[in-house]
Amino acid sequence: MTPALAEPPYLSPDIAAALVAIAVEIGGIAVAPTKRDFIQMRVSRRLREIGCDDFESYLASLKGPGGDEEARRLVEALTTHTTSFFREQLHYDWLAAEGLPALVAQGAGRERPLTVWSAACSLGSELWSAGMTLDAFAATQPGGLRWALVGTDISRKILRRAANAVFTEDEISGLDEPMRRAWLLRSSAPQRGRILYRIAPELRSRARLAWANLVDLDPRLSLTADVAFLRNVLIYFRPEDQRRAVANVMGRLRPGGYLLTGHSESLAEPPAGLRQVRTSVYQKV
Repeated sequence: MTPALAEPPYLSPDIAAALVAIAVEIGGIAVAPTKRDFIQMRVSRRLREIGCDDFESYLASLKGPGGDEEARRLVEALTTHTTSFFREQLHYDWLAAEGLPALVAQGAGRERPLTVWSAACSLGSELWSAGMTLDAFAATQPGGLRWALVGTDISRKILRRAANAVFTEDEISGLDEPMRRAWLLRSSAPQRGRILYRIAPELRSRARLAWANLVDLDPRLSLTADVAFLRNVLIYFRPEDQRRAVANVMGRLRPGGYLLTGHSESLAEPPAGLRQVRTSVYQKV
């Protein structure tokens, strides 16, 4: 007989609010304290990993020695890593038709590498989608182009998976057969009953992945981008932290470069130095 799953420990409203406050302070991640079921489900997994019996003890550990490192794990636990290849397809279509040609006309890809930054790259689907778009565009240019990819995320665990660049059949549902042949390697045999796919080395060799907190961006992060994807992450931040994240990403964008936000995250008031060129696409001027 299969044993019944143990009930997760009780999460009180006060401790839920305290955990959310720590997540906001460390990573800018603002989850409503009223979403106790969500917080309980996500953080209970972390409690099991470290052998903690209840949320009271876990909160005490966050405030004790080594609490800063555990607080970063808390942020990871509360962050949703939902992603897919070519999500919000219009962005990639616009890049291929207008954005990339305009950047090449400015010297990107010729005088210097054309760099695309996935600022909250999650499992890497956005990063590799951008790479496929760039690779296909470069093939149309006489002599090709010099280009590079950068992916950053606040979760080190997720970054390791993104760097590995391995996906299941369900995770590559956005890629048609020609794309799969061009940019994926298929496992020769099922692994744990599943066929796996890995991004081809031609794309992986152009990518660099690094940890980053967009609300408090480390000045030591060496990065200047021509295109920055800042999509489906601003919804996790309070308004003041949204402004900080946008300003921090904008600060690593070349003049003339483009900032792409999620279609549901268009900036109501773009900061000085950004002009909107179409819905959820902004240019640094």
